[in-house]
Amino acid sequence: MDAAGVVQIAKWRVGTPQGGSGQSNGDAGDALSGATSTRARVLAISDRCWKCRAKVRGVVGVLVDTSAGPSFVSFTDVAEVLAHSTDPRTLAARGIGALRHRDSPGIQGGYVSNGCVECDELVGRILLDDLLDEHLRNGGTYAQLDTGLAVHLPPPGAEPSLRRSA
Repeated sequence: MDAAGVVQIAKWRVGTPQGGSGQSNGDAGDALSGATSTRARVLAISDRCWKCRAKVRGVVGVLVDTSAGPSFVSFTDVAEVLAHSTDPRTLAARGIGALRHRDSPGIQGGYVSNGCVECDELVGRILLDDLLDEHLRNGGTYAQLDTGLAVHLPPPGAEPSLRRSA
């Protein structure tokens, strides 16, 4: 574990689970070595679309199953993988808009983002990060945000670098 409270698991850097000790006995990485994929549960938080006011759920990250327990990985770190591995119809059935690259007035070149399930307008990651922080500060848990959708992340080395930025 480094100074930022982040545990290195394979190539992905995931936050220490809520209520976790933050200690690693060294076997968390072993759980992923040799695996063809890593199971993760998609987490989403509810809000209203800024444009059409429809109720939307925005993906905020995933919970990765490890031998040390579930660990959170933010959407920013897995956006590309999720955009290519999730079916938009499956997401829409859960009130989640398409995950795809969109232009953003605040970020040159745009980024992979959540979209409104009704009008496909960008649902900004800063807003979703703020909603997630508020949820956790008010005593909420990552498990409460579970959409019931499981995905399999590619093995380390087969995906783009998934590094959490400071």
